[in-house]
Amino acid sequence: MSQLIKPFAVIVPAAGRGQRFNQEVPKQYTLLDGMSILELSLDPIIRFSECLGICLVISREDSQWESLSFEGLELNCIEGGEERFLSVLNGINFWQNSSKTFDFILIHDAVRPCIRKSEIESLFKTLEDTSIDGAVLGTPCRETMKEVSSADNIVKRTVDRRSLWTAFTPQVFRKEALFSAFNNLEDKSVDFSDEASFIEANQGKIKVIEGSRENIKVTLPEDLNIAKSILISQGRISG
Repeated sequence: MSQLIKPFAVIVPAAGRGQRFNQEVPKQYTLLDGMSILELSLDPIIRFSECLGICLVISREDSQWESLSFEGLELNCIEGGEERFLSVLNGINFWQNSSKTFDFILIHDAVRPCIRKSEIESLFKTLEDTSIDGAVLGTPCRETMKEVSSADNIVKRTVDRRSLWTAFTPQVFRKEALFSAFNNLEDKSVDFSDEASFIEANQGKIKVIEGSRENIKVTLPEDLNIAKSILISQGRISG
């Protein structure tokens, strides 16, 4: 294990209902080769001995979390909010009031099972630069980008894509940066699209690290077969 990685805590927002998934079982609990999407999403993270615990933020109706097992690791389940960002805020509040000692907080979607351990390591390596408040995975935009009117889909302009990246999870932050942004947030009705934008709004410095396009988010039923193929190619499931 790299000695450069310092202790960290984890937040997993998993209170979404996944209405587009259109299945009886919530998508995070759908099984692939005997493991749930949620367990597969967390597996590379909990392989780090520096991971001190997980805060799983779930809906009030969720009883399936009781089937989860992360041997030797503390799993804390708390109730989430109506929106993803509100669930993340609940998770930040949980760790801010924890007695555990750690340096970083890692936030990861419950339905991104194809993340590689090496990508997580690259995020922590980036944070060796103490001027950086957070590191996120992303990929440069490859397609032509259009700004479109929400009223009638008429194109307003073509955006220069050379400086545009898509951002996804995991995202890792210094705990002080997250706690400061949390404590300075006056209007909790503001919906940030990701945690990095939350830190940015608090004048934090975020760096994007290029990640793999295999790190897909399972959103629709057809994404399951794509994720399964990727996981088989990674040698993480047998198929």
